[in-house]
Amino acid sequence: MEFVGGRVVVGGVVVGATGMRWWDEADGTRLYLLTGEVEAAYQRLGYGRRILAWQEEQAREAAVGISGTAVLGTNPVSERDLALVRAAGYEVAFTRVRMTMPLSAPSEGELPEGVVLRAASAVDHRAVFDANAEVFGGSSLGYVQDSFEEFEQDVADDFPDYGLWSLAWDGDRLAGWVVSGRDDTPWVGVRADWRRRGLASALLRANHAALWKSGVRQASLWTVLENPTGSVALYERAGYRIVERQPRYRKPIDGQRET
Repeated sequence: MEFVGGRVVVGGVVVGATGMRWWDEADGTRLYLLTGEVEAAYQRLGYGRRILAWQEEQAREAAVGISGTAVLGTNPVSERDLALVRAAGYEVAFTRVRMTMPLSAPSEGELPEGVVLRAASAVDHRAVFDANAEVFGGSSLGYVQDSFEEFEQDVADDFPDYGLWSLAWDGDRLAGWVVSGRDDTPWVGVRADWRRRGLASALLRANHAALWKSGVRQASLWTVLENPTGSVALYERAGYRIVERQPRYRKPIDGQRET
């Protein structure tokens, strides 16, 4: 079996494909994400196990000399793939979940005393970026801290309608925020000293009212099931329900353990 340019070749015949990407997560974890597939005609012949073993060896070699924790990751999409990675020692590290809720005509809601909503603009990019980094930067659940330039590009590409942003200010300090587009809400955050005071719920109501006004009738977001801040419970209280689950499977590279 040969590995040539992402293809898996046996006797001159392509039997599958393989790939690997890596990145550093906010808590310092180096993740090597392994991807691949076996052509249907060559499944159940052991090629999947051999491809995965080769991928893991490539990741081990790439991780030599790095500081911090290095882990292997894979995202199986079929029962056959799941059985393969479980047999190889991978376990669920965390689960991304998509949650949705139908929107209805908005009702009046109040913000907690001490904060005010202000119309968002490009001037607020740095404040939102810094607040995201503060709140999510230490996460051990797969969070990647983009650069400010990458954040601004994401905003320009996917979330340019500031009318769908809800930013709550405590004086000149951003206390809580919802950054949203018509199809997705990627960032919902509240600084630690403003939690458990109803701010997140109030910001979601403000966001839903803005979405409704723009013609959106279903809100959608992603979060992490195991999030220690209890985000799933917060969204369920607001009316969201889980409609999709994406478990992320990982295992330590030989000689290391996740912290």
